[in-house]
Amino acid sequence: MKHIPHTRSSLFLIELIIAVFFFSIGSAVCIRAFSQAYLMSRSAQELSFASSQISGAASAVRYTDGSAEALSEYFPSARADDSGCLIYYDRNRRPCSPEEASYTMTIRTEQDGIRTDTFLSMTRQDGAVLYELSLRYPSAVTAGKEE
Repeated sequence: MKHIPHTRSSLFLIELIIAVFFFSIGSAVCIRAFSQAYLMSRSAQELSFASSQISGAASAVRYTDGSAEALSEYFPSARADDSGCLIYYDRNRRPCSPEEASYTMTIRTEQDGIRTDTFLSMTRQDGAVLYELSLRYPSAVTAGKEE
């Protein structure tokens, strides 16, 4: 019987397998971290877009009567609805038609004698609310009478 001497190649193969295992674990952790960072970045972009649009709409509502006609001067794509005013945005965050919409901004204004209550919200196509803002301020009619 011939005796085959042990070589160091088997030990090297085991070391190589262990090294590949650790690198694969490290790469899986990095891929997960990068995907989470991408999702957080996308969420932050949506929130920034929603808050800036809501802020602009709140200024327009505050210094107009809040009707769809008055808002159409600032938002040409605004559409009147039973509950208020709707503005649609596509996935590139540009104003669009309701059929192409990925985001919807809703503006609802109610006057209660001496004050006006306005509710603004931005939702995604799936119905998730990105940003909401409630305003309460003196009515323009009341402010005009006091002067």
